[in-house]
Amino acid sequence: MGRYSVKRYKTKRRTKDLDLIFEDLTSPAKIQQLLNQPLDETKPGLGQFYCIHCDKYLETAIALKTHLKGKVHRRRVKELKGIPYTQEVSDAASGLNLQKFLNRVEQINTQKGPNKEANETELKAHLDSTLENVATTEPTLPHLVQPEPVEQDIQNINGGEVQME
Repeated sequence: MGRYSVKRYKTKRRTKDLDLIFEDLTSPAKIQQLLNQPLDETKPGLGQFYCIHCDKYLETAIALKTHLKGKVHRRRVKELKGIPYTQEVSDAASGLNLQKFLNRVEQINTQKGPNKEANETELKAHLDSTLENVATTEPTLPHLVQPEPVEQDIQNINGGEVQME
């Protein structure tokens, strides 16, 4: 409870709900549209580094690669494995439109489920091939970047005086 529950419902960094992301993952055309977005100056990384599962734009390919290995991304992928909660589920729980709900579950199990799994494997292969040559971390701390030594010519002139050129 406490601080986490307050942060959870803030709308500053609100992302798509799971049912909308599930719909995106079941459509191959939508996946291609999200992966191949035009340059947009208003989005981080000009809109080129996007995580579909988390509905998040990242600044660099390195950031995307580390995000894909992170706990937040893995949790979101795990949440998307099941059938998303919709208004139809709520109505069926109260006894309204039960047949409509059962038809929807059958449709997801027969059509969208296998299609979603195939799309996710294609998405994973695309991300792996795109991020294959990207380093896992970027040297951001100044003490990690070693400056190249500067060679200076030192000449001894008359009686031990040193003059640098």
